[in-house]
Amino acid sequence: LRVSANWDQVETVLAGNQQVRAVAAAPAADGLYFASDTPLEKNYIYHLDRSGEFHQRYEINSSVLCGCAVGKSVFFSTMVEPSAVNRDRQVALYGSRDPASLRTWSRLMSWRKDFWSLKYFQYGNAFLPTGNNTTNLLALTTIAVTHADQVTSIFRLETDG
Repeated sequence: LRVSANWDQVETVLAGNQQVRAVAAAPAADGLYFASDTPLEKNYIYHLDRSGEFHQRYEINSSVLCGCAVGKSVFFSTMVEPSAVNRDRQVALYGSRDPASLRTWSRLMSWRKDFWSLKYFQYGNAFLPTGNNTTNLLALTTIAVTHADQVTSIFRLETDG
């Protein structure tokens, strides 16, 4: 949805399929980056440009609940969500220093889901902060993963000069 600042105008921008089912988004100068959150199909990172065009950027291993921007870089983290499609038991961090380019997206890190039941305990996840981050620091907290349960890590990103 696109909403005016005072909420008097609400417009549907994308609708109608599982690939536009998104929880996390990261605004950028060239539009909006978001990742799909569907247990029914493969998931992807997408770009919605300022003209309203919708572009697939990168295939990811599972559903996404968290995304953020750090400077011009964009990051999304996946969760271990049981489904016939999302079979990977790895939580993963994806990112790009130049998100508009197809060639710069990659899987940066991953953590294995711990042995505790998905049904009775938490899904494996990596939480990213929301808000306007103008620093070169990326914070990430992993949950329900082997050797890093409830661990917050802070990464210093290289800057372009």
